[in-house]
Amino acid sequence: MKKERIFSVKEKIGYGAASVGDTAVYNLLIIYSLFFMTDVVKLDPLIAGNIIFAATVWNAFSVGLIGYVSDHYSLKGGKRLPYMKASILPMAITLVLFFSVIHGTGFLMVAYYMLLMAALMTAHSTFMIPYEALGADLTMNAEERTALRSFARFFMGIGNLVGVVFLLPAVDCFQTNGFSTEKSWQITIMAIAVIGACSQIMTCVTFKKKTHLGKDAVKGEQTQNFLAEYRDLLKLKPFLCLLLISLLISVANVFCNSSIAYFMKYNLGIAESQKAFVLGIMTVVGIVMTPVLSRLAKRYDKKRVMMICYLITGAAFLIFGLTGMNTMTSLCIYIVIFTVGTSAYWQLIYAMLYDISELDEYRNNRRREAILLSMSKIVLKLSNASATQLLALVLFWFGYDQNAEVQTGTTLMGIEWSLTLIPGILFLGAAIFVKLYPISEKRHLELVKELQRRKEQQ
Repeated sequence: MKKERIFSVKEKIGYGAASVGDTAVYNLLIIYSLFFMTDVVKLDPLIAGNIIFAATVWNAFSVGLIGYVSDHYSLKGGKRLPYMKASILPMAITLVLFFSVIHGTGFLMVAYYMLLMAALMTAHSTFMIPYEALGADLTMNAEERTALRSFARFFMGIGNLVGVVFLLPAVDCFQTNGFSTEKSWQITIMAIAVIGACSQIMTCVTFKKKTHLGKDAVKGEQTQNFLAEYRDLLKLKPFLCLLLISLLISVANVFCNSSIAYFMKYNLGIAESQKAFVLGIMTVVGIVMTPVLSRLAKRYDKKRVMMICYLITGAAFLIFGLTGMNTMTSLCIYIVIFTVGTSAYWQLIYAMLYDISELDEYRNNRRREAILLSMSKIVLKLSNASATQLLALVLFWFGYDQNAEVQTGTTLMGIEWSLTLIPGILFLGAAIFVKLYPISEKRHLELVKELQRRKEQQ
């Protein structure tokens, strides 16, 4: 058992910094991978969707393996930092290679993008799982865990700025100066890769002297095989509830983030500078929401805060879907509301997942922070894969033509529904499961006190 500790601002910044690279890569995959393959590489949307689906299913398996290895096998420097350090360079290289245009036969192009996406996702997960497990490793203090994730959420906003907001304007700028579309994308992605890698290195340097970081052993704990570890966690009903929340929000997130590029291009036909402005609003609101959610989570139960945010977002999306969203102003309002919902998820869900570590120790006499996070990521990856495939099917069903400059009215309707009605229903469903989640702040504090009492008796 760890003593409660209070982190310095320097440590919190050091912990959160890696979220710049983590978020930039994640959002590039979620928001732009399908768009890049259909509108830049000119692949059929169904083929592009199949590529993302296959690579993400592979990643779901690799995430599970990474969590198990990180919890059970210590390298020189501990059970977290060595894996994080080893993944930084491969992540940067595969990011640049994936967002590069190649020319060849259909089979060659499918194989290239599928393998590169699988490799990029694996490198990203190899950093992400140990990194996120640090939050549970470092302290059992619920407020300090929320504080760590609040700093991470702030830097996620910076990651959005780097990987989402500046991308299309930067590409447009290079094109204006005579570079081809393919070269403009590659140069911009290279810059993003360098910035992301530097942020991740900063986190590793911050904790480089803390070589003990990793899972604490629990007295009487015995190693179990790969499947048994995950089977035990699935028996924890509160954990299942969080997995269902993650599933619904993940699918909603993919639909919103992936379809917004199509919506801005075809439904509204706005310029690149306007696109950057819209996505910039998402970043600014996300940053502003960080201290707001942090204070609300301290004053009220974090699950209550999350539920209210989901209800607001889901209801607003249904209204947008039924009344239509045809102006720049309505899109900006939509982005603000969307960011409220997603901020509540990314900032609070990890603190709730960390609480399961103490429940697991209380019930099973084990601490499995990385495995626990891996299981949530498996659900996220499979949800992302299914959602992207479903979005590709929606585009196909509504007649999307990747070679057309103007889409039909039916296609535009399908794009708008993908942005509003579908995610709105999903957010409302997630709110129901948040309501059913049984671990309150009070209950978690009782668990921590009981575990401390056990330790004192031992």
